[in-house]
Amino acid sequence: MLVPKVARRFAHMGSTNDALLQALSGAEEVPHGAVYITDDQTAGRGQGANRWHSSPGDNLTFSMLVMPDQLSVDRIFALTQYASLAVHRGLTTMLPTLDEKQLRVKWPNDLYAGNRKLGGILIQNGLRGSGVQWSVIGVGLNVNEREFPPELQRSATSLYHILGEAVDRSSLLEHIFAGFTYWYDELETQGFDRLHAAYHERLYRLGERHRFRRVADDEVFTAVVQGTDGRGHLRLVLDDAQLETFELRSIQWLPA
Repeated sequence: MLVPKVARRFAHMGSTNDALLQALSGAEEVPHGAVYITDDQTAGRGQGANRWHSSPGDNLTFSMLVMPDQLSVDRIFALTQYASLAVHRGLTTMLPTLDEKQLRVKWPNDLYAGNRKLGGILIQNGLRGSGVQWSVIGVGLNVNEREFPPELQRSATSLYHILGEAVDRSSLLEHIFAGFTYWYDELETQGFDRLHAAYHERLYRLGERHRFRRVADDEVFTAVVQGTDGRGHLRLVLDDAQLETFELRSIQWLPA
């Protein structure tokens, strides 16, 4: 059972993930489901070296500690699926006018509305032997963001831009917490197949052709998104009809 609860609230800070990781490495006892949240995150980040833009007081930026029970390292992608589905559920249950068909999870763990990024998830794990001891799930969600930097204006969006009105962040946070509780229970009771199927139902560009770039050699190519395998690798059908799988950071999505 997982019941997310705000344990620490900060007016402003660099990164909630960093703060939670620091607490874990110290003497402080951090319980399963503890949430660190801030109204002004100044050093938020996404995958790799990507930075996260967030105007103070407009959005949701928080991190949650999960201590999965007997999750093996070879199943670690389930945490990415879990977190993505939880945030997706929180959004669609609070905002029924939000088009669920438009709201998608872009592999591995971004939330997209149409072809623009609405939010991102950064997961950092602590391993012990062949198992996952803990996981810090960081969420950044554009809620009431009105102005994006020039370099993000064509690629990012917010609930304010989609709905044309401000959204109550506290209520949305509670719905997202409920999403985390719901999908944790689904994982415990229904297993990985349920999670995997639900993730694919919401996958961005599933069954569609898209342009990608290989990181190793900068080759640009088009392929049809077929889904992911059990390890979380992206499965693409290339133009020569060959199926190829790609690890995280081995390819880049190009703008639609």
